[in-house]
Amino acid sequence: MTASRLLRTWVAVLATTGGACSNSTSRTSPGPTGGASHCDGCAPTQGYGGVGSGGATGAGGTIGSGGTTGAGGTIGRGGSPGSSSNAGAGGSTVSSAHTAGGTTSSGGATGTGGMTSAGGATGSGGATASGGATGSSGTVDGGVGSADAGNSAKSAGCGNTPTLQNSPGTTINYNKVASGRQYILRLPDNYDNNHPYRLILSYHWATGSASQVFNCKTESIPCYTTQSPFFGLLALANNSTIFIAPDGTGGLWSNTGGEDVTFTDDILKQVEADLCIDTSHIELEGFSMGGAMTITLLCQRPGVFSAGVAHSAGGQPMPTSCQPVPYFASLGSQEAGGQTSTADFFAKSNGCTIETLPTAPTGGHVCSDYSGCSPGHPTRFCPFDGGHTPSPVDSGQSTTWMPQEVWTFLTQF
Repeated sequence: MTASRLLRTWVAVLATTGGACSNSTSRTSPGPTGGASHCDGCAPTQGYGGVGSGGATGAGGTIGSGGTTGAGGTIGRGGSPGSSSNAGAGGSTVSSAHTAGGTTSSGGATGTGGMTSAGGATGSGGATASGGATGSSGTVDGGVGSADAGNSAKSAGCGNTPTLQNSPGTTINYNKVASGRQYILRLPDNYDNNHPYRLILSYHWATGSASQVFNCKTESIPCYTTQSPFFGLLALANNSTIFIAPDGTGGLWSNTGGEDVTFTDDILKQVEADLCIDTSHIELEGFSMGGAMTITLLCQRPGVFSAGVAHSAGGQPMPTSCQPVPYFASLGSQEAGGQTSTADFFAKSNGCTIETLPTAPTGGHVCSDYSGCSPGHPTRFCPFDGGHTPSPVDSGQSTTWMPQEVWTFLTQF
């Protein structure tokens, strides 16, 4: 095992028990008998929560310190979803009940989720760009303006024979950007180079790795998901989506000097030139420090990403401002912060009404939408009774309910 992976031996994972949702805008269901514990506290934990023992992140105040896109003006033109209401072609986020499956657990929480700390605002770059909402080219604080919102936009790679390394089945192949950093790419079976695909980038937790997002058994050490690859979305996507798992530096997303934002820029530049991607549907999902990376990218690259999902985000400073963007947050009851950790921040950015949302029932979860959000910018919060995990399981169930919630949210656009 490499030195960069030795940190992961600190991670203690407990399995979780599964859940279901009822059919209403605010859904509750019985919840978990326990949660999972995770060692994000072993990493620097400046940011959204009072939980965790670490000090300031290596990134310090450098996040957003300029728009240093490696991609120049070539990164996604798609950006924000259209002006439609919350329910979209993929179905409403209040769709019919569902159950999922997993294992039992009994853990507590240790993670870093929760409210932004005094660790300071992000740097002066990127977060508030005044442009970007309409342009189809042209940079915005180092990012790129969005194209005609809500419409499919083909990347330059459409029609090309792919040259990037795919990772089919359980085979892991890495692609590298110019800096030498690597990521895992998973193409749909029977990939069609003339069909523009949704793209989802999945960011691992602190001390995790891209390989564990792809297959959490790859390193023979405890990992954090009890579901299928890419936080459970690969199975639900049914060959409709391209997935990417970027690899952090030493298992972390410290974003020192904006390096992790630039890494993401470089990935997008590379895959858009090689693959057929719908640049109006490029989305982010991350857990813990990966959730913090998701938030940083949403706010520093306005118009590039059409939606973001952050589970128990923490480990980077919270942005000071953000352009409207659809946002989904989850957090365990044993973690700090509640809806004020990140959900209220995005609700304010999205023009939603800030009000106290339902809390998770004992042994269960509840998912609620903020009201009054600006068109095309739904904001959803799913608290659950449990600890630090992206895969909570309700009491009496065998698998996690989270992937279906996330997939329903993302595919409404």
